[in-house]
Amino acid sequence: MSEEIKRGRGRPRKNLEPTAEAKAGPKQFKMKAKPNWETADTNQEDTPDRLRINPALIPEGMAAQWVTDSVYGQGVPQHRADFERKGWTPVHQEDFDGQFDGMFMPKGKTGEIIVDGLVLMMRPKELSDKAANADKRRAREQVMIKEQSLRGGDIGVTLDSRDPTALASNRISKTMERIQVPE
Repeated sequence: MSEEIKRGRGRPRKNLEPTAEAKAGPKQFKMKAKPNWETADTNQEDTPDRLRINPALIPEGMAAQWVTDSVYGQGVPQHRADFERKGWTPVHQEDFDGQFDGMFMPKGKTGEIIVDGLVLMMRPKELSDKAANADKRRAREQVMIKEQSLRGGDIGVTLDSRDPTALASNRISKTMERIQVPE
């Protein structure tokens, strides 16, 4: 038997030989749930926006949008029905050859893609472009109506800077020091 040498105070020497546990390979943990780190995708893009969809993943000719399905667990079917009437269709994990499977919900789960009360919906890009053009047209019409009412005198305000009401209110009330400008 080898006798242990008693050492004084201080840090013990490093043991440079690996232990039997380290030589055995990766440690096996006992867990009720199956460990998911064996199938984890470490190359997945980390982003603070959980709802972001990489535009390259959206099929060509389609537009994607998140639509409110529920608020604090309370369904809002009227809101969703408005979108469905306009051509938006809910996306399931199996749709588009399963390219969204596991991206927002557990892999292999069936049903619509729902995250925090929002459901992922898509429709043809042509419909979205038509809707965007119609929104722009309505916005321009509202501005034109307001401009016409201002120019036409429908509203008791004119755009003339020499109008008596404009001259009465467009005054600088502060007295400023005069500065001589050299010629």
